[in-house]
Amino acid sequence: MDLKAAFIAGKGSIEIREVPTPGIGPNELLVRMRTCGICGTDLEKVHGDYITPPILGHEVAGLIEEVGSEVRAFSVGDRVAVHHHISCRHCYFCKNGLETLCGEYSKNNLDPCGLAEVFRVPDSLVEGGTVYKLPDSLTFEEGSQAEPTACCIRALLKAGVNAGGTVAIFGVGPVGLTHLQLLNCFGATKVFAIDIVKERRKHALRLGAELAIDPSTDEAPKTISLLTGGLGVDLAIVATANMKALESAFDTVRKGGTVLLFGAPSRGSALTIDVSRLFLREVRFQSSYSTSETEIQMALELITSKKIRPSEIITHRLPLSRTIEAIGLADRATEAVKVIVENS
Repeated sequence: MDLKAAFIAGKGSIEIREVPTPGIGPNELLVRMRTCGICGTDLEKVHGDYITPPILGHEVAGLIEEVGSEVRAFSVGDRVAVHHHISCRHCYFCKNGLETLCGEYSKNNLDPCGLAEVFRVPDSLVEGGTVYKLPDSLTFEEGSQAEPTACCIRALLKAGVNAGGTVAIFGVGPVGLTHLQLLNCFGATKVFAIDIVKERRKHALRLGAELAIDPSTDEAPKTISLLTGGLGVDLAIVATANMKALESAFDTVRKGGTVLLFGAPSRGSALTIDVSRLFLREVRFQSSYSTSETEIQMALELITSKKIRPSEIITHRLPLSRTIEAIGLADRATEAVKVIVENS
């Protein structure tokens, strides 16, 4: 029996193809996708600028349809969210809390992808504990957003965000708005949202941003400097792949502050900054890629307790048959914030 799935057909092109339903091994699962979020990295892969494996769809939740003969922890009909990567847990990086730097981390994935009617969860993921049963109180939609929420949690922990701090977020798309919700939990006192898209600035204000700035009409560093007594913010989060935003972030953060690069840049991206200013101002630079099971569990707890509300940033829900349209909406970003693909 065949299934429908979304594939990259060439640079800037996507197609829905029918492929054979994968068979499962004794320690594997077959899951019917019910919800899959469109992520910024999916868009980069479509454009051909990817730095991670070119497989579409990883923010997934669904129903288990088939269970391998040796699997005991799951049953047919279980509602689950699935994380698509797993580290080896034995190397230097894994032993030092740097799981996403493990050489094995990105070698695991869903088959054929997350944007498919059904997908196989390989034994490495099942045995590694990346499949999570969803409590009855969580919708598939909420469960699918555990992974991007976890990525944001890991990034903020790396950056050392503190209660009472001031923060600027460059790019308040889906992950920027997730950072904003998490910063409310962390106790940030003032969060400034910077984005050229009006609808996204409106969402940021609704979610508690102190001020939303349009960088095409206002100079964010100067505006924020005035509002912070000339200091700048403690933390500047760059939740976009735009290098101009990253350059602006260095001008927005205070002396001794931190710039966090969260948006994945395209391969070969270059940055032009006066490094002497970073040296004299003792500005710290931190990047953050993906997440581990520790943060996934934290994200599920925060979503279950309603401290984080992923559905508040979802603007469009389209069926799998309209995946190409869904990716286009997410890519244009003029009217959409978070776009979800659904499958019955």
